[in-house]
Formats: sequence, C-alpha cells, structure tokens
Amino acid sequence: MVRENYAQFLDGKDGFEHLRTHIYELVEFLHDVIKPESLNASFPYKVGIHNSCHGHRELELASMSERNLPEFSKVQKILSLVDDIEFVTLKRNDECCGFGGTFCVTNEAVSVAMGIDRVADHLSAGAEVMTGVDMSCLMHMQGIIDRDKLPIKTMHIAQILAGE
Repeated sequence: MVRENYAQFLDGKDGFEHLRTHIYELVEFLHDVIKPESLNASFPYKVGIHNSCHGHRELELASMSERNLPEFSKVQKILSLVDDIEFVTLKRNDECCGFGGTFCVTNEAVSVAMGIDRVADHLSAGAEVMTGVDMSCLMHMQGIIDRDKLPIKTMHIAQILAGE
C-alpha cells in the first residue's frame, strides 16, 4: 500500500523515495530478496492458498487467470520450503473472497456470498487450512467459517513459516 499508493501524500517529501523502494510484503521480501533455499519449519496439514486481489494485481505474487502468462506462485514457492506441507488444488485459485475493504460494508450480501464460495472451494479441495498474505481476507473468511462452524481454519503465511 505504501509503495503503490502513498505518492499522492508523500511524493517529494524527504526520505519517501528511499522508503518506497525499500518496503516489501513478507513473501515478496523472502522470494525476491532473501531467496531462501530451505526453512526450518514443519506444517503437516493440507493447505489451500488464497491469492488476494491486492497480492495478485499490485504485488504480482502469483499469476492471474485473466492474463495469458505462464503460471507461477511466489506464495507456494516459499511454502514449498516447509516440511510436511501438502497443497490442495482449488477450482478457482485466484477467485476474490469478497472482502475488498469498504466493498464488504457497502455490498454486504455479495461480500458474504463471495466469501462462502471461496471457503467452499477450499473445503471441497480437502484443505484443512486456508492461508494467504492478506490478513483482512483471512479474517473475512474466518468469520464465515466460525459462523457456520466449518472444519477448516485460516492462518497467515507467517504463522505457517514460523511452524505454528
């Protein structure tokens, strides 16, 4: 958000250009800067990756179905360094969860329906855990999971990388 959208507030201010070029999302930092070859973590669960809209379109953390480009996922590449993790295949790997900031307030019914569909895709794929980089998406879907008492949970990727 800072890198992509704060120029309207901070452009020309002392230190902004340095900040803008030295700020990263966690997976982006690990994948593009640190480039680890192994991690000391184990996570023996079936995991579905939720690719947030912001992660796709602004941060380019994974390929998007609307573009005709080779498929990739920085999130899955980093998570593949975790021992014992098993990935599930989703029917719609880049589907929006419906949170979208104020969208979930102004279009509550649509937002909830989209979240329900997203959780259902993970459940039908056999996921025990849904993960991603966007905490707001995960909280939205965890609310749906809790309300409906579904047998799945959400975890931020940092929790998995920490072996929680």
